[in-house]
Amino acid sequence: MGRLGVAAIVRLLPVGVLLFAGSSGTEGHSVDRRASQVRPEPVELTNNQTTGSFAVSPDTLRSAPPVLALSFPRVVNPANTPFVILAHLSYRGGEGKDTAPLRIPLGNGSLYPADRPGGLRLRTSAAFAKLKAAKATDVRLVLEIKRLRPAEPWSQVEITVAPPEWRSENSTSRK
Repeated sequence: MGRLGVAAIVRLLPVGVLLFAGSSGTEGHSVDRRASQVRPEPVELTNNQTTGSFAVSPDTLRSAPPVLALSFPRVVNPANTPFVILAHLSYRGGEGKDTAPLRIPLGNGSLYPADRPGGLRLRTSAAFAKLKAAKATDVRLVLEIKRLRPAEPWSQVEITVAPPEWRSENSTSRK
């Protein structure tokens, strides 16, 4: 086999392994759907893309955890531009499926220093109570970055937002 043939096999090998691994039968076995749920991907906020969001699962809505932990593991901000991170829940009311999404503010915070990774903890109890009363559907956690000095132009800012962690009152682990 020539180099091209070997390169093609090497490229296709992971696909074959995945197909083979995924073909093991599950007949007669129950599947734990929680184990098959995929954790959402991180969201990137930048000076050009200042908003991002995560879906809020029905399980999270039912359990209504009182604390939201946000983590920002990667921050690129060479000019040390000060910014604030705003968080709110966006939803549609139970009967207003064709209306614009409504919002419930959760809070805001800043990273200090503005060029270093960090995190925020926000209270969510009141927001979940409002969502329940509104019979909310299509709930999303929306994050937005804004300059603290709006008159100054944005410089390069890139922030990676890890998937949200919904926590109980005294918990340090994810819900």
